[in-house]
This record gives sequence, C-alpha cells and structure tokens, in this order.
Amino acid sequence: MNDALSTIDPDDLVGYLSSRGWRHEGSWRGAMVWRLDAMGEVLVPARREYPDDDELLEAAVRKLARCEERPEREVLLDIAEPAIDTPSFRLESEAPSGTIPLPSAVKAVQGIHDLLKIAAQTVESGPRLLFTGQRSRYVDNFLHGVRLGTTRPGSYIFDARVPITQPPSRSRAISWNDELAGRDVMIGLYKALHAAADAATAGAERHDPTDAFDDHLQDGVSANLCTALSELSGNRPFTVSFTWARAEPVDVTSHSVGFSAPMLRILGAAGKDLERLAKSGHATVIGEVETLQHAPGEQPRVKIRGEFRSRSNVFRRSIWVVLDPADYQRAFHAQIQKRRLRASGELDPNQGRLELRPDPGGFEVL
Repeated sequence: MNDALSTIDPDDLVGYLSSRGWRHEGSWRGAMVWRLDAMGEVLVPARREYPDDDELLEAAVRKLARCEERPEREVLLDIAEPAIDTPSFRLESEAPSGTIPLPSAVKAVQGIHDLLKIAAQTVESGPRLLFTGQRSRYVDNFLHGVRLGTTRPGSYIFDARVPITQPPSRSRAISWNDELAGRDVMIGLYKALHAAADAATAGAERHDPTDAFDDHLQDGVSANLCTALSELSGNRPFTVSFTWARAEPVDVTSHSVGFSAPMLRILGAAGKDLERLAKSGHATVIGEVETLQHAPGEQPRVKIRGEFRSRSNVFRRSIWVVLDPADYQRAFHAQIQKRRLRASGELDPNQGRLELRPDPGGFEVL
C-alpha cells in the first residue's frame, strides 16, 4: 500500500473524511485530529513534511477501511479520485465469496455495459421506446472513460467508476460541449433503474404486467433497459447502489434499488413487449378517451385506452394520439358523450411514450 499512499494528498484525505461525516476537532503534535462518533479518531498531517507522515496516512486509511468494511485499496481510490460517481452492482452468486462462475461474470459485465450505454443514449437523444442502430462517438467516448473495479468479500460486486465530467476529445471534429457528462448519465441511470423497479413492482399486481411500464417511459425506461436488466444476472436477484462524487454533491437520495427474480421475469417480458410495440409500424387503436392534454407550445393529444392492432400483434393498451385542434375538440366531446374513437397511423418509436400520429383522415369518432 505504500506506493499508493505516496500519491495521496492530505487535502484529499481531509475532503474524504468530511464527506463521510468525520469532524475536525483540533490538532495533536502538528497533526489534525478527525473524529467520528463510535469510530474513534484519526490523525492527518496538514502536509507532507516529516518522516512519519506516511505512517499517519497509512494508519488513517487502515482505520477507514476497517470502519467501512472495505479493502484498503478501494478506500485509497475513493480518496484520490473525488470526481468519480460509482454505481455498484451486487450479484448473488452461488460460488464461494468473492468469486463468480465465468459465464455469469461475462453476462454481468455485458449487462453493466449495456445499462451504461442505454443511459448515455437517453441523455444524448432523450427517452425512447427503443434504441436501434450503432451508438454515437459521444456515447463511445463516455464508455471508454468508465473503469470497472474488482469485487469485494461477501458476494460478487462490480463497481463502475464514472468520471462526473468527460475530458475533451482529441478529435477536432468533436467540441468540448458535445461530450456527455458522466454525472448526467448517472443521474439518468439512477432515475431509470428506480422507475423500472417501480414498474415491475406495479406490474406484479396487474393482469397484464407489462402495461405498467407505459407510464415510466419518460423516466428513461425503454425496451433496451428492460432487456439489459433481465439478462444481467440470469434471473438471479441483484442490487444496484450509487456513491456520488464528493467533488460535486448531488441532491439525490442514495437509496439502493433491488431486483428480485419475479421482477426480472416481468422486466424480460416488458422488454420484448415494448420492442414489439416500437416495431409495430402502421397500427390502429380503438377505445375511449382516458386523458386529454393540450400544453402550451405543444400539439394537442389524447390518450386512448383500448385495442391496439398492428400488422402482427394485438395489445390492450393506452396510446397517446397526436391531433390537430379540430380533432382534439371532437375527442373532447366524445369523452363527455362516452363515445369510442378510432385512430390509424404510425407509432413513433423515437418518443418517450407510446405515441401515434394518425394518417390523413385516420381519426374518427365512432
């Protein structure tokens, strides 16, 4: 550990202690005294100037690792890198502590890669029902900046270390402002995972479990995200937690999010269902008005719940239908009169909700 300690700046250690709730309580023989209730105290040199300063730093790191029940090298990384967000993926492995079967490890790494890629694509392009095609150079640059850490005792845990900002690209074709900020991607992933868990929990109580996901598409839930979650651990439960970079505090409650085996099965079905919907192409929905929406600066739209028919599938769904002002008024009166509507057109997979745009003459009141 001495080589790693030689690179630690006492100021970084002080910042780490402060972020973990330790308090500065004076000094002793030229070293700062930091205390945390029930954990005792550590001594930190104000700067490197005496032969025993490395010993004080080593003792402080050793005590932190023991208090936090983490390896010393992991604590050292967090001290030295204050601008790193860390999502941690805890898998339940049947292998001995700290190990995982090779096929499971490969599947988990691919799943983590896919989740980070989808989160970056969502930040770049906005929520979508389905992401298709190759990822952009900006998403590629983001992924190349992420480092995957080693496991810890107790189970199998992958730590993804994500810089909160991306360094400037060496390519002259890409400007600094075009790069994806890691913090934005992590906030997006955090929200999307919690939304997916909420949808899977709600889906367990419905006749059609996948129907629960429609209301969470704007939160970053997509067909791709659901599939990546369902395949990450081979339907074995896992938990994701987030540690936020102390260099840039975030106003987000760092609750971990867990996925049980039944939730993962629902997510797998939802991924397939949303992908089929996204690929529906030309379709027709027949049903009653569920919601009317006419926000300033946007086209009016109505949510119709009923039978959704594509060339190859039939769903019972709620679909947003974009209308012109005249047809919106007709839909408004149809809701009052409890009459059904029919809308035929293209379902747009590039939206963060199930949205259909009728063909010319493709909207009618029945």
